[in-house]
Amino acid sequence: MIQSRVFNVLSDGYITVLRFKELEKLDFINQAVSTRGGGVSSKKGLESLNLGTQTADEWENVVENYRRFCNFANFDIKRLVLGKQTHSTNVRKVSEKDLGKGVLRERDYTDVDALVTNIKCTPLVIHTADCVPVGFIDQKGRAIGNAHCGWRGTFGELAKNTVLMMEREYGVKASDLICTVGPCICQKCYEVSKELYDDFENKFGKGRALLFDGSNYYIDLAEINIQILLQCGVKKENIINSDLCTCCNTDIFFSHRGLGPDRGIFSSVIELV
Repeated sequence: MIQSRVFNVLSDGYITVLRFKELEKLDFINQAVSTRGGGVSSKKGLESLNLGTQTADEWENVVENYRRFCNFANFDIKRLVLGKQTHSTNVRKVSEKDLGKGVLRERDYTDVDALVTNIKCTPLVIHTADCVPVGFIDQKGRAIGNAHCGWRGTFGELAKNTVLMMEREYGVKASDLICTVGPCICQKCYEVSKELYDDFENKFGKGRALLFDGSNYYIDLAEINIQILLQCGVKKENIINSDLCTCCNTDIFFSHRGLGPDRGIFSSVIELV
């Protein structure tokens, strides 16, 4: 049983998805986070609802997993748009020409770790397995965004780039955004090298996101992304932070740290309706 103060848990006994409780109040948004169960993938580490398009899974399994997930979460698989994630800081403005790219159509782009759009019924898909999925919703319904913020994307302030793109392309104000920080690795599970810790401290300063316990170094990527959003002008009360760690809950989520490199991928999806 998944226990969360932040998410509603929906299941048909096979597929289970999480929905941010606060976003359920918005009638112009459909959003869901996938979990591991209810799919057809069988390879070790990928079982069973693997949604990773660049994993060692059979392609027909991934497509079937997407079909099952979309049917349950009420997304149109023919309109899904996936990034081509390479831990970049690049944001793509999604147009009608992009519909279906990533699952049913080939992507003609690469190095895309965040997506934004103002087109209705266009589910934006972000893949993670410990990295931070950050969602962006304009409260006035003008646009949405979805970003994959691993340590490189966090360090490069991909969340800021996404806010700036939405401001520039859609006239959205940061103060009107609701932002979600989805399931990701928690600080106590994310031990890093001294070199990486020092890089983050030099850029973001010493704070609660950085922890040295006398022998090991830890970073809270979710907290750093929250600080980035606040500096962009997003209101504190409009940032919703997950209370679920991917590495602590490998029965629920795929986790790179928890399961190793040959693991599956889960998805965070958002659309305007």
